[in-house]
Amino acid sequence: MSFGAPTEPTEPFRSDPGLILDALQKQLLERAVPALDRALGRVDDYLFDRSQSGDDTLGLTALRDLRTVRGQIVHGFEQAMISGFRALRDPRNTAHQMDHSGLSLLSEEGLEEQLANEQLAESLARMHAPSLELLAKRVAHVTSRDALQAVDNPMTPTFIAGALRKAMETHTVDAGVRIVVFKFFERELATALAQAYDRSNTLLVSAGVLPNLRAVSKAEAMPAGAHGGDAAAQGAGGGQGHGGYGGRAGPGGGSGEGQAYGSGDGAGGGHWGSPSPADQTLFANLLNLLQGWRSAAGPGVLGPQGVGPAQTLSSGELLAILSLLQRDAPAQLLQFQRRMPEDTLAGQLRQEVKQGAKKLGVASDNLHLDGLDEDAVDLVALLFDVLLDGPQFDPEIRRMIGRMLVPYVKVAVKDRRMFLFKEHPARRLLNTVAEACEGNHGEAPQERELLTRVDRTIDRLVAEFNEDVAIFEALEQELRAYMAQHRKRFELSEKRAAEAQRGRERLDQARSAVNAELSQHRGERVLPAIIDEFLGRYVSHHLTQVVLRDGHGSPRHEEAMLAVDDLMLAFDHAELRTPAEELPGLPRPQLARILASSGCTGDAAESAIDAMRDALARLSAGERAADISTHMPEQVLAPEPIQQSEPEPVLEIVGGRDSLDFDATVLERMRKLQVGNWLQLATSPERIEPAKVSWISPISGRLLLVNRRGIRVLVASPEELAAMSKLGKVTLREGENMFEDAMQQVAGKLKSAASSF
Repeated sequence: MSFGAPTEPTEPFRSDPGLILDALQKQLLERAVPALDRALGRVDDYLFDRSQSGDDTLGLTALRDLRTVRGQIVHGFEQAMISGFRALRDPRNTAHQMDHSGLSLLSEEGLEEQLANEQLAESLARMHAPSLELLAKRVAHVTSRDALQAVDNPMTPTFIAGALRKAMETHTVDAGVRIVVFKFFERELATALAQAYDRSNTLLVSAGVLPNLRAVSKAEAMPAGAHGGDAAAQGAGGGQGHGGYGGRAGPGGGSGEGQAYGSGDGAGGGHWGSPSPADQTLFANLLNLLQGWRSAAGPGVLGPQGVGPAQTLSSGELLAILSLLQRDAPAQLLQFQRRMPEDTLAGQLRQEVKQGAKKLGVASDNLHLDGLDEDAVDLVALLFDVLLDGPQFDPEIRRMIGRMLVPYVKVAVKDRRMFLFKEHPARRLLNTVAEACEGNHGEAPQERELLTRVDRTIDRLVAEFNEDVAIFEALEQELRAYMAQHRKRFELSEKRAAEAQRGRERLDQARSAVNAELSQHRGERVLPAIIDEFLGRYVSHHLTQVVLRDGHGSPRHEEAMLAVDDLMLAFDHAELRTPAEELPGLPRPQLARILASSGCTGDAAESAIDAMRDALARLSAGERAADISTHMPEQVLAPEPIQQSEPEPVLEIVGGRDSLDFDATVLERMRKLQVGNWLQLATSPERIEPAKVSWISPISGRLLLVNRRGIRVLVASPEELAAMSKLGKVTLREGENMFEDAMQQVAGKLKSAASSF
């Protein structure tokens, strides 16, 4: 399929720092202010529950006071944030600055409040460390400063926490209530900041602000106990002291990167490591290209737009709709075949979301997705498009894997770390499923059993996935454990293929060396047919065995070559018409051993030696060598030391030219292939097979390629592979596995789509 063209941000946006700061302010306020309002709503519920349970510490009075000033707190917080951005535009404006000296004497409650506020800022800063590091450097660059202190940067948790504290200072709110507000705000802000930071960094990169910047800090995930917001708030309310806030327990939920990297629901993220710079760059590039693609493609490629007032679906509403689609996906959504450019999977998926929204009672026909949700939907749709829009999978397998589409969209909406972390469970499961299905045509019973197991795995995913990514990890481990028995058999086949190819290479090398040596000892002599056959068949066979087993220059090798030299000496005398009785004698024991290695023994061997002696006598009597038609006795030669147990490669270079035609850049990449790298081989116009570099010959430099089952499919030199690549028979994979390769293809197709518009 083809995609629309990406578009670049406009030049005024690139060059005007004021416009950039306006955009950053919008991104933050649209998320932080509603997060505070939600947090205050949860505090309201919490205080009401406390009052109903008879707790007078934070009872109806505190609840009434909070409700009275709730709107004013939100407004004061918003104005403090706006003032912060104004100061970025004009550093001389100091009206926004808050007192962070902390030198005044505080009451015990005031100290607890200050510690809770500082803990809020510190925990969120650790949680979003990589994104915040990049964002802080880019904001400083936009404002032409070497660096910005956290208290001067309204994008930082330190400034946000200070703005909230300042907004509550002027109102009559109990100190214990303020501490509870900080706790609930932390939970709401975790996801809100992740969204704001993710979108802001993407915006700055698209504007050309330090696009190649790399983070050195690592995110710190929230502890497992941090999800129990209300329970943690119990330790904060009622003047229990700041110890109840220790260990960052409290309402703060989510993972180290919030929704930008995921919520970590059920699976955790600490053991995934850190995203590599390459993956971070690829993901940022994909987001940038995606925005341009939408702008260039227009509404037609993404599905027809509705009429009426626009309405944006929340993430919760989108997940509810996707859950309906997961249980009952329409057939047309699972028909993965080549589409027209205007008929994209992303467009189809959006239409199904709209239909699902109507089932949930959403009246508007002009529905839109939140920016982050829109990225998730489109990226997964494009990924599945390139993953399944090709001949690498059989049609039935494409439909089977296609059923994973909706669960993966849900994962991307909740947990965007899937695009960044190689060890993400959803990413691992897709790679394992692809490994089991790629090149598997169900031709053998074991292949059919494996496909059945994959089908059951996907059935369980569709039936059991409820937004907890732990199911992906469990299913991946089960499928990989089942595949272990198949993998052992495949590895054994691969090992045998490599050993057989190694034997062939050694045999070819030994045979070439022996023939060259015999040619040197024979020289330009025109020999009688029987002696020519003896050298070309029996001596060549014997010496090849000797070189393979004993090596060149071994005693047996030297003995055979001396016998050949004695035979050539006798021929030279015969050609000079030396009388037969005066010809040098033939080394009969040595010649007999040569014949014996080919199965010619006893009387047959003696007859062969006598026949050669007779041919020399006839030559000395005056006959020409070409006229002596005596041949060696018919004898079946012993099999070669190395037998061919696998079929010969089915792929050949078909170019119709004596010399190979290839691109130098492709040849360079082929020469850099290593054992374990994968290629794609076009075995027919309708079928593409994966092939792994299993062994590289130290003798010839040729590469042995095997399929998923360890069976040899091709042996070729880098030059031959480059020529096959130009003919479309070989394709290099861009990523290490199926998921990475699909992401690389999405990026490539989005880039190349510029020519389509």
